[in-house]
Amino acid sequence: MWYRRVLFNTQFAATIVLPLWLLIGRVFFGVILGWHYAIGLFLAPLLFIFLAVVTTITWARKSARLARAVSRKDAILLSGWYFAVLCYGFFVVDSVQSTEPGTSIATQVFGQGFRDASFTIADIAGGVIIIIAFTTLWVVLIEYLVETRQEAVTRLTGLDYEELRGWRESRGREASDGAAGRTSGLVPGDVAE
Repeated sequence: MWYRRVLFNTQFAATIVLPLWLLIGRVFFGVILGWHYAIGLFLAPLLFIFLAVVTTITWARKSARLARAVSRKDAILLSGWYFAVLCYGFFVVDSVQSTEPGTSIATQVFGQGFRDASFTIADIAGGVIIIIAFTTLWVVLIEYLVETRQEAVTRLTGLDYEELRGWRESRGREASDGAAGRTSGLVPGDVAE
C-alpha cells in the first residue's frame, strides 16, 4: 500500500521530470546532444501529454483520492512505464554526425563496447513506452468510467441507480413471464386501442 501511495503522490512530479529526463537527462552524464535531441523535442511533449492525462484521470477518481493511492493495476502499469522511460533515457545512443560513434549514458559508464547493446535496449524500451502508455491510458479511463457510472446514471435519469436497476430486473421478469405461456407473435391484447 505504501508504494501505491508513493506513486499517487509523485505523479505530478513524474509528469514533469520524465519528459525532461528523456529530453536532456543525458547531458548530466557528459553525453553530447545530437540528432536524437531533435526527435526528443517531438517525443517529450507527447510523453508529457500522456502522463498529464493519466495523472488527471487518476486524480479525478474519488476512490484514488480517498485512499490517496493508485489502484494495483495503476501501480503495475505506472511502474513499468516509468522504468521504461528511465531505461530509454539511460540507453539511447546519440551522435552529432553520422561518422562518429554515438554515445549514451550506458556507454559513458560501461565503455564504448556497450554501444550495440545500448541501441537494442533503447529500441525495446521505446516500444515498451508506447505500448504501456496506451494501455495505462485505457485502463485509468475505464476505471474512471466504471467508478462514475452510477453518478452519471443518477444525474441523467434523476433516479437512484439501485432503484433503476431493480426496475429493469422486474421489467425483464414480467416480459419473460408473459411470453412463456403464449405463442410467438402479437396477440390482440398487445396493442392498445
